[in-house]
Amino acid sequence: MICSACGLGYDLLCANITPKSYFLMDQDRKNNWSCQECRNKIPKSDNTNTPARAVSRSATSDEDNGLGEERNITLRTKKQSSKCDSDGSYVTEGHLRIIIKQEITKTIKQLVSEHLSNISQQIADFHESLTFFNKQYEELKQMVSERDDTISDLVSKNNNLTIQVKNLTNRLGQVEQSMRSPNIEINGIPENKSENLITTIEQLGRIVGNPFGDSDILHVTRIAKLNKENDRPRSVIIKLRSQRRRDELLAAVTKFNKKNLDNKLNSEHLGIGGRRVPVFVSEHLTPINKHLHAAARKKTKDTGFKFIWVRDGKVFVRKNEQSHVIYIKDEESLKLIA
Repeated sequence: MICSACGLGYDLLCANITPKSYFLMDQDRKNNWSCQECRNKIPKSDNTNTPARAVSRSATSDEDNGLGEERNITLRTKKQSSKCDSDGSYVTEGHLRIIIKQEITKTIKQLVSEHLSNISQQIADFHESLTFFNKQYEELKQMVSERDDTISDLVSKNNNLTIQVKNLTNRLGQVEQSMRSPNIEINGIPENKSENLITTIEQLGRIVGNPFGDSDILHVTRIAKLNKENDRPRSVIIKLRSQRRRDELLAAVTKFNKKNLDNKLNSEHLGIGGRRVPVFVSEHLTPINKHLHAAARKKTKDTGFKFIWVRDGKVFVRKNEQSHVIYIKDEESLKLIA
């Protein structure tokens, strides 16, 4: 501190000022600060009414010599006023920096310690949460693995069942087709409420040159349409006594149509009046084989195959006279028609 009266410099300890008070002082207070010695020189108040005290002779003599007033004043030399006792207890600028640094370091350490403590707690909580989620993940992973095994097993079983169902369907189709082996299906015969189907069938046998005997025809009937909106007449099913008799009738019809290319078998040949319509005689196929036969006919027409026929419920195609015969056993086989 610099005294504004005498201009002498004092450290904070000698000036009786704490570092905290020093930093709280504004610049005006620092500029107007006076040392204790200068403040002591300033009269506190008027002391004319102060009772006189007894003085010794020596004091009187001193007053006579003009020294009495100075004896009541403690003077500090310039050397003493510039520093405190020689024991080194005064605060230098470097010492003050160290004190401030220590306080700041202590405060920073405390703040950092609290912050690190919070971070450690957060890390502990995060580790606990991570452990929980890891446990859940492992359980879920185990569950998914078990489900994968179950799904793989079910897929394998489903594939086996699909193969079995396909095989059983094929076998059932074969059995059903075998049961229809002696049957003939006739399409195109016009319907009439007073019709006699047995008489009509007998007329067909006579026309194609293969007349029926009394025991050849076991049953004759019309079957329901698959598509009821179709205006075509219902098909007629003839159950013959044997598959051999069926083949004889089919061969006779084929021979008749080849001989009469301009007048193939029709309703007029059967003695049915009205508009002449063609009549088709074929094997009695199961619905699956009918669908396969229709798909094969369409495919052969699109690809230019010349021949398609049915024998014993099986569909065969042939591109021309020189090519080999292709057996169409299912829809996958249709790819062979190319």
